[in-house]
Amino acid sequence: MKEIERTKFLVVGLGETGFDAALALKKHGADVKVTEIKEGSGIIERKKKLQDSGIAVETGKHSPDFVEWADVVIPSPGVPLDALPVEWAKKRNIKILSEIELAYHLSSSKKIIAITGTNGKTTTVSFTDLVFKKAGIPHITCGNIGNSFIGELDNINDNTWIILEVSSFQLEYIEDFRASIGVILNITDDHLDYYKDFYQYVEAKKKLFTNFRQDDLAILNFDNPWCKNIGERLKCRKLFFSSKNKIDGICISDGFISYNNKKFFSLEEFEKSKLMGIHNLENLMAVAGIVDFIEIKSKAISEALLEFVPPKHRLEKVATINGITFIDDSKATNVDAVCRALESFPQNNNIFLILGGKDKNISFQPLKKFLTGRVKKIFLIGEASKRIKNELDSSGVKMVEVKNFDEVVKLSIVEGSPGDFVLLSPGCSSFDMFSSYAERGDVFKNSVKNLL
Repeated sequence: MKEIERTKFLVVGLGETGFDAALALKKHGADVKVTEIKEGSGIIERKKKLQDSGIAVETGKHSPDFVEWADVVIPSPGVPLDALPVEWAKKRNIKILSEIELAYHLSSSKKIIAITGTNGKTTTVSFTDLVFKKAGIPHITCGNIGNSFIGELDNINDNTWIILEVSSFQLEYIEDFRASIGVILNITDDHLDYYKDFYQYVEAKKKLFTNFRQDDLAILNFDNPWCKNIGERLKCRKLFFSSKNKIDGICISDGFISYNNKKFFSLEEFEKSKLMGIHNLENLMAVAGIVDFIEIKSKAISEALLEFVPPKHRLEKVATINGITFIDDSKATNVDAVCRALESFPQNNNIFLILGGKDKNISFQPLKKFLTGRVKKIFLIGEASKRIKNELDSSGVKMVEVKNFDEVVKLSIVEGSPGDFVLLSPGCSSFDMFSSYAERGDVFKNSVKNLL
């Protein structure tokens, strides 16, 4: 990358990451412009702050003149691959770089732990953060978890470990970005409304290891065929984890999560924690790999397990009413996440499952085997309801379309029995009815609390 102060950057998108990127570039002497297709109170507020800093900002449109002016285009995470500024940049052979690529060049520390995967990223990153706190290791946790990498640069020095949650969107346009430790938790169908097909999505995840050197470490899920395939082709150090097989890696042995005769934590400790499900056990296995590589004392995981509170909207217990427990798993925005959620429950045929939302063109067929013996009824909500109903019709589970969560809660109380669960695990994104999965989860919680 050329000297920043001699480069003209166009930032696409004025969310938190785009805002932070624009300010950081300006601070380092670059010429910066920002283009944002949306308008709204938050965007207008950020626009004014950037303009006060001498940065040109357009909102409500994308102008070709802005793209033609630029040497480098920085798309914010989630900006579609076919967004006009990206398409125009490609046609004009203008370099496109990710925010994490830019932050990597500007960061005084290159001690990066990059964690990605279709599901479980935020939980794994949050738990890693707590383990580092317990071990007293200087670190910053940032990325797709909320606060951007580039926005944390002032808080990073040479000795800081950077625990970075990265999405496929952020990996899309890296060039030199390199982590010391790279983790892929799993790869399953998702974002098919963003990528042209699943294989393009897999290729984006694989980019995490593009610049890895021989001594860098890749941690991957042995039980996921895509992760296993990626790992087998890597030339760097690699460590697999498995919840299902005895492997030469991190696995279950005599009731403990172990590797190389080192015991990290017991299954009993996990079962006493606030985490539930095989998928969360696998997330902690990945953290054990990080602990082993950095030579942190394994007791840091056990200590973290005692007090770790999972991030909201991930198998989060809301309340129990008349013996019926309501669980918010709104973050389950793809089918595999729903499968893993259902897998966390015994086969007692006592779950009212809420499915639906914005259609991401993902097949719901894999869900069938997890419904049997667990789900007594499915409530369908949102845009994808009819397609889900058609795909799961042969499952034998009763399905009913509902308008809102108030209706779900009331029907569940009437039809349910003590010991039942009402599980919001939608398998779809939220954007047909809500601004985010978090808002969807909060609305669900409010419906439950209103009944209380």
